[in-house]
Amino acid sequence: MTRAHFESRLDDLTGRLVAMSRMIEGLMETALEALSERDANKAEAVIMGDREIDATEVEIEEECVELMALQQPMAGDLRRLVAVLKINNDLERIGDHAVNIAETAERLIERDSDWALPIELSEAAVIAQGMLRDVLDAFVQHDVAKARDVTARDDRVDQLHESHLRSAITMMMESPTKIGTALSFILVGRNIERIADLATNIGEDVVYLVEGKMIRHPDVERES
Repeated sequence: MTRAHFESRLDDLTGRLVAMSRMIEGLMETALEALSERDANKAEAVIMGDREIDATEVEIEEECVELMALQQPMAGDLRRLVAVLKINNDLERIGDHAVNIAETAERLIERDSDWALPIELSEAAVIAQGMLRDVLDAFVQHDVAKARDVTARDDRVDQLHESHLRSAITMMMESPTKIGTALSFILVGRNIERIADLATNIGEDVVYLVEGKMIRHPDVERES
C-alpha cells in the first residue's frame, strides 16, 4: 500500500467516524426530546436508528485493524488510528445509552401520564448534550483546549446525578405509587451520567491524538 493510498484511507476513515458521531448526537437529542415531550414515535426512531450505528462501528473497527496490519503505521499515524478506535467504541456506547433513555421514555409514556422530568435531569441532559457536541467539534478541529474544557464539565453532571438520586429516593418514600416512575428517572439519570463520562473519555482521546499525552489519570500524565 502506497503512502498516498494509506493517507486517503485514513482520511476516509476519520470522515466516516465524524459522520457517525453526528448521527449519535442526533440520536441523543431525539431520545431526550422523546422523554421531555412524551413522544413514543421519537423514542422508537432512536431505537431503530441504533442499528445503523452498530453496523458502522463494526466497519470502522475492522478498517482500523486492517490499516494497522497492512501498513504498520508509526508515531502520529498510529496514534490517530488508536484514537479513532477508542472514540469509535465510546460513540457506539453513547448510542446504546441513548437507546436506553428512549426505551425508558416508552415505558414512562405507557405507564404514567402524570409526570414531569426532574429539574436535575433536565440540567444534566443539557450539559451532557453540550459536552458531546463540543467534544466532537474538538475532535474535528484538533482543539485541545476545547477537549479539556469538556472534561472539566463532567463534575457538574456527577453532582446533579447524586442530587437527583436523593430526590428520587425521597419521592419513593413519600409517594409509593410513584416508585416505578422514580426508578425510571434513576435509569435516565444514570444513562445521562454515563454519556457525560464517555464524552469525557473522547476529550481525553483528543488530547492523546493531538499531543500524545495520556490524561485519563490526572496524577499520572504520560507522553507517548
